[in-house]
Amino acid sequence: MPTHTNRSLQSVNFTGRYTAVRSDSLGYLDPVTSSSTTAVKQSATFTIVPGLADATCYSFRDSAGRYLRHKDFRIRFDASNGTATFLKDATFCARPGSATGSVSLESYNYPGRYLRHYNYELRIDPFQDNATFRADSSFRAVNPWA
Repeated sequence: MPTHTNRSLQSVNFTGRYTAVRSDSLGYLDPVTSSSTTAVKQSATFTIVPGLADATCYSFRDSAGRYLRHKDFRIRFDASNGTATFLKDATFCARPGSATGSVSLESYNYPGRYLRHYNYELRIDPFQDNATFRADSSFRAVNPWA
């Protein structure tokens, strides 16, 4: 994935849905279309940067400067507080996804746990060797919505 560029993260198995942040600062897999509002498009657009805890991995920053991170295994968006824990929580390492051109994002500080959607909520869950989990944890970095 290219860094310092804006991208949207499209679900492999729900291609009309994208990783997004809502007003409650939590991460969801939300529908976005060309007729969506500017706010909705912005909520599904991130700047990919070198990983805060490991530059060989990735971090994702929203337009407000908050980072996609996990806390209590739920994905949320928070401003960095500079702590080692935050930097690790906001770092994900790309692994091959379930479909051509897709990636799975493994938690830096919880190896074996991957960013995935479940009931359209984003979380990090332990790897499960089945087709559903592999699809739920695979994303394509596509042209940004905003």
